[in-house]
Parts: sequence; structure tokens; C-alpha cells
Amino acid sequence: MKSNKSQIFFKKYLVWILFALIIGLAIFFRFYKLNVLPPGLHPDEAANGLDIFRILENKDYRIIYNTNGPREALFFYLQAIFVATMGNTILALRMAPALFGVISVAVIFFATKAWLNRRTALFTAFFFAISPWVVIIQRDGFRASMVPLFIGLFMWFGAKAYQTRKMVYFILAGIAIGLGFYTYTAFSMIVAALMLGLIYMLIMRRDWLVQNWQRLLVSLAVFGLVMTPLLYTTIKDPGGSTARAGGTSFLNKDFNQGKPVQTLLSSTAKTLLQYNFVGDSNNRHNLDGQPLLNVFVGIMFLLGLVVSIFHIKKPRYAILLIILAAMMLPSLLTAEGLPHALRSIGTAVPVFMLAGIGLNYLLFIWYKTFPLNHLARVVGVSVVVILMGLSLVQSYRAYFVAWAQSSKTYDAYSEGTVSIARYLISHNQSGQSYYIVMGGYEANPIQYLTHNKLN
Repeated sequence: MKSNKSQIFFKKYLVWILFALIIGLAIFFRFYKLNVLPPGLHPDEAANGLDIFRILENKDYRIIYNTNGPREALFFYLQAIFVATMGNTILALRMAPALFGVISVAVIFFATKAWLNRRTALFTAFFFAISPWVVIIQRDGFRASMVPLFIGLFMWFGAKAYQTRKMVYFILAGIAIGLGFYTYTAFSMIVAALMLGLIYMLIMRRDWLVQNWQRLLVSLAVFGLVMTPLLYTTIKDPGGSTARAGGTSFLNKDFNQGKPVQTLLSSTAKTLLQYNFVGDSNNRHNLDGQPLLNVFVGIMFLLGLVVSIFHIKKPRYAILLIILAAMMLPSLLTAEGLPHALRSIGTAVPVFMLAGIGLNYLLFIWYKTFPLNHLARVVGVSVVVILMGLSLVQSYRAYFVAWAQSSKTYDAYSEGTVSIARYLISHNQSGQSYYIVMGGYEANPIQYLTHNKLN
């Protein structure tokens, strides 16, 4: 009797047990050794810390800080919570991205579940939780780490709005899109997805638009309301709000050598190939030029891409492809440091959703081929579980062994300047002043770590 009850309980709650395990993996991959990995502190991360001092000590509240090039400030306010409670440490700057990285895994599960189905949602959340590409970005103090969270929120609320037509989801979708603009410049390309999605719906689901145009207007109004402070800041000081993106454009003559079309084609090729062939060579974003996806996940991604193209008449597949294409634009339209895993982080959600679709389709075909053969079905599931287990091991070794021990990683995160700061703090003498001769930008980590600790 107890055995039957256990089996019933297990079957009833299997999805949520697996979901809890995936969240456990997400926590492990984002918080394990967070005090020492990444090593060092990049000057851009430290620049965030210097702006946080302006928030906490000078009450200098801004929408965009242009102290290190224009940077949206939402992330800094979240980091400031931990700096205020933990002090000006490296760990304090990295708690917020790690925490919101875990939350993004949960959000992406619910988004995929609403968009597609529970099994695909489990696959997607698993791939996203352990991906070295995503883990690297969600463990350091860069604002781009929040982009997947807001992409996931938009897709979750958007799917619920489409399915239920409840006003609350239209409002939440508008808020999610609006707040996303306060995270990282690359998120702004979601506008392209919205426009293309609207065109698609006009062609394929015009009746739905006619029935819900009032709700869409409310969502647009909410979006506009959330965007008002950012728009006001940008209009008031356009140069101080947009210069960062323009400096890396493929139209910049410093990069295109007078050949913008060829440069754009090259940027497109490098961006498309980064997932399965040649990835970002900057260890601040990726592991030394390795593809962003391992072989198994990469094949599932391509399979999911093919499945989605064949089902493009269904909105959930078409919109997913549109979002993928739109979030590639921040990389496609630039010509510096390509392939660029950080600028491509907005593609992570659709990429892993497509990988989930691919794996779900593979299992579907296997079950369809062996509808009554229990042994064959068990073998199929076992192979998938083994491949996912190997992906887990590979992801652990890629980040915590290969990436963590690479000298390029230490160089990428300016570990040397952190060592200088720690030496100065440990040898500090009361009333003594210290002078370091180096570039102002490179000195950011020392300025952040020694703030209020020595002269």
C-alpha cells in the first residue's frame, strides 16, 4: 500500500522534483566558489563599484551613468544592496548577478512551460542552468547578466497573455520589456522582435489582434510609462546615453576599413558560427574560443531550429525564431571583438529553448517509433539521461577546471591589480599615504577595493 502511494506521489510531483533539482544545479553553478571565481576584478566591474559609492555615499542617483561610458543603472542599484551590507569586496559585486542568474533559470522554466510544454521546459532549464557560457556571464559583475531574466519574463507573460487574454499578463509583459531596457544596451533589440512579431500576427493571427487590441494598447502604455525616465535621460543627453553602442558599430570606419557590407557579412558569419564551431576567444565571456554549446546541446539546438522552421505557421515557433534573430543583432551589427558571447547573451533564452525543442522532438519520434516496446523506450530515455549527465560533467570541468585554471582568465579579470590592492590593505600603516602610477581605467579595481581602507 505504501509502495503504491509512493509511486502515485512520485508520478504526480515528478516534474516539480526535477525542477527543484535543476534549481539546485543552478545555485551550485552560480554560487560555488563565488568568492574566488572569477579570479581578480575587471576594471569595468570595479567601475560599477565606484558608481555604487556615488549612490550610497553621495546620493548621486542616475538612470544612466556615463562615468565609464554610458551604462544603464538598474543593475548598480541591485549590486548596491550587497555592497552596503557586505562592504566593498569582490563578492559583494557578484552576489546580485549570481542570485538573479538562479531566478532566471526558474523564469525560463515557466516561460518554456507556458510557451511549449513541461518536458521541453525541464530540458531548457537544465541546459541553461549548467551552460558554461551563461555561468561565466552570470557569475561576474556585468549588467548583461540580467538580460536573460527579462527576456524570460517577457516571453512568460507574453505567452500567458496570448493564451488567457487576461489584462494582468499584458500589463506584466509591458513592465518586463520596459525594465529590460534598464539592464544592458543589447536588450533594446527586443524592439525589432516586437515589430516583426506584430507583422507576423497581422498576417497569421489577425483575428487575435482585432479581439485584443485594447489590451495591447494598455500594455504599450505601461511600457511607455516604465520607459519614461530612460527616454527623458536619453533625449536630454543623447551623446552620453548612446555613445557606447555607436563606437562598436560595423559602420564605424575604424573597424570596417571603408567596407561596411563586407564587415556586416563577416560579423554575421562569426555570430552564427559561435554556437557550434568557433566561440568568443575572450575568457571574460567564454572559454578560450570554444563553441558556446557543447556537441550534444549544439546538435539539439540545430534540430530544434529545423523543427521550428517547419512549424513556422504556429506563433510559438515563429515568435521564438524572431526573438532569436532580433537578439543576434547586437552582435551582428558590431565589428569589434567578434564573436562576442556577452553581446549575444540575449540569444541564450531562445537558443536553449530551441535545444529543448530538439531534444523533446527526438524523444517524441523515439516513442512514436516504439509505442509498445517498453525496453526500447527505456533505452531511449537512458541514452538521453546519460548524454545530459555527460553535459553536466563537461560543464563543470569547462568552468571550474579548464576556465578557472587558465592564465587567460586571470589576465581577463586583471588579477594583478587585485593582488596590488590586497597587498596595500594588508600592509597599511595609519597615517601613511600610498601612490600608484598606472592608467586611471586599469586602477579601477584598486580604487574600489581600497576605498575608505587606506589613502
